[in-house]
Order: sequence, then C-alpha cells, then structure tokens
Amino acid sequence: MRVRTFAGKVGIEGLKQLDQHVNEWITNDKVDPKQIHQQFGYERHHNTTVEEPVLIISVWY
Repeated sequence: MRVRTFAGKVGIEGLKQLDQHVNEWITNDKVDPKQIHQQFGYERHHNTTVEEPVLIISVWY
C-alpha cells in the first residue's frame, strides 16, 4: 500500500483548491483510495510566531 499526503489552507478558497488538486490526482493517476485520513494542524509562517490553520489529508491507495 502507498500513501500520498496533501496540505492546504483552511478557508473556502483553500479548501476548493485542495479538493481540485486531490480529485485531479485521483482521476489522472487512476487511484483507488483504500483509506483517507484528515487532520487539522498549524503551519508557522517564515521565521515568525504567526501560525495558520491547515488541513492535512493522507490518501492510502
């Protein structure tokens, strides 16, 4: 089994882009997902203490 991980910004536009990216990958590579895990996290911006929420999706296939 293999895994591919995607991360995107939490917000309407960020989630739309993440959906599009995952769906294109599944279609183009003819992937048959076996398990999908989603998790929220935070990404720190370049050398600052500001953190932005992100969605992390792991697709096992």
